[in-house]
Amino acid sequence: MGLTITVCMYVIFFVFQALYIFVPLFTVKGNRYRHKMAYEQGMTILIPAYNEEGIIRNCIQAILHVDYQNYEAFIINDGSSDKTMELLMSLLNLEKISKNKAGKITHKEIKQVYQSKRYPKIYVIDKENGGKADSLNAGIEYANFENIITLDADSSLEVSSLQVINTAFRDKNVIAAGGMVHIGQGFHGDYTNPVPKFKIPNLIKFQFTQYLANFYLYKITQSKFNALAIISGAFGIFKRSALFEVEGYRITVGEDMDITMRIQRLIKTKYPEKKILFIPEAVCFTEGPESLRDLFKQRIRWQKAFIDCIIIYGRSLFTKFGISMSLFLIVDSLILGTLTAFPTLIIPFIILFSGQGVYLALMLFGFSFSLGVYQSIVAFVVTQRFGYKFSKSDKIRIAMFIPLEIVTYRFLGVLFNTFGTVGYFINKHSWNKVQRVGNSHQNYGEDLETEGKVVNINKKTSKVG
Repeated sequence: MGLTITVCMYVIFFVFQALYIFVPLFTVKGNRYRHKMAYEQGMTILIPAYNEEGIIRNCIQAILHVDYQNYEAFIINDGSSDKTMELLMSLLNLEKISKNKAGKITHKEIKQVYQSKRYPKIYVIDKENGGKADSLNAGIEYANFENIITLDADSSLEVSSLQVINTAFRDKNVIAAGGMVHIGQGFHGDYTNPVPKFKIPNLIKFQFTQYLANFYLYKITQSKFNALAIISGAFGIFKRSALFEVEGYRITVGEDMDITMRIQRLIKTKYPEKKILFIPEAVCFTEGPESLRDLFKQRIRWQKAFIDCIIIYGRSLFTKFGISMSLFLIVDSLILGTLTAFPTLIIPFIILFSGQGVYLALMLFGFSFSLGVYQSIVAFVVTQRFGYKFSKSDKIRIAMFIPLEIVTYRFLGVLFNTFGTVGYFINKHSWNKVQRVGNSHQNYGEDLETEGKVVNINKKTSKVG
């Protein structure tokens, strides 16, 4: 009986992994939205900031370098206890303004709204601490435009990203979208021509490779089946009217997955003609955790967010979210990704002490290893189709790292899922802030100069990572 269940589970696992390999491999031909449109739709960029004094200068410059004119940006200071607000005052030369809000979403008290005298497209909302979701709700309230872009403070948009979004959102049925998120430490060069590099620490290599697979393979496949369950909080695009209709962000440990789920439910139950896209041509660079401790904190929070959404929406999955999305969530993410993590930790010890099942375990491991290698190779192949070219030396480093990553770092996912699931039921609201050191950005130097220009502000080097 146990053998039958094991084989059946592995067959299902193989089917999903094959989809993640072959759908992107045979459907991705390259960039679709790179042609620049004459008409620019209005874009509002929302950036929650809590204790970001170490990276707030880079955050501001990341806004200024985009190749787009019809936008505004709100940096939402969420009751920071460090010098974030002082730096915003000095860097932006802020002045108090009176600004109307929609009055449709509740949030913590607003102390003051400011506008930059130096860069009039940039606003600062200074508010009481309420968390990331609450900060985004405040930003939505004050936004002037229908297209809302949400970014983390350590995320930097690639130069043409807003142009890509502008082109993709010509389709009036697009209600939300996710962009491609790259690990910034894995690139060098300036923002007009970021070049991937693989001469980086192994922990960053692991995250770099994982992000390529998660976005270029998993999200592309899931979007083909209308089953996208999470738009990354590091880079998402939403229609303001849709955010109002779902009553904004819920205060939870994983607001990005929660808001995606509620918009998917809105589509399935009320607006079947609407859709959510994944736009890999729209790119941002984010900072990956540089210590195992910070990576652990980040991934534990992600897993808690997943469990929270399964508990909140699980009973209505098939009735209000559609068959495809429900199958991907229940079978691939919950059963194969979470529930099997627990026996995966125990089975090696059972085999070790009983001596039974050794050959089956070795056979399944061999198949899994081969799948993992092929999947990683396809992820890098798809990456190159989007214009990111690796040097010959980097290709050698990649070939050497992939087998190592599968038998070492990838096993961390089992630990993250296990501890995150258990941790949710112990204290679902507890999570520690990941330390950001600013290594995913250029060293911009002291001057924040001309608004709207792509400038080389680093006089010594010009690097993304």
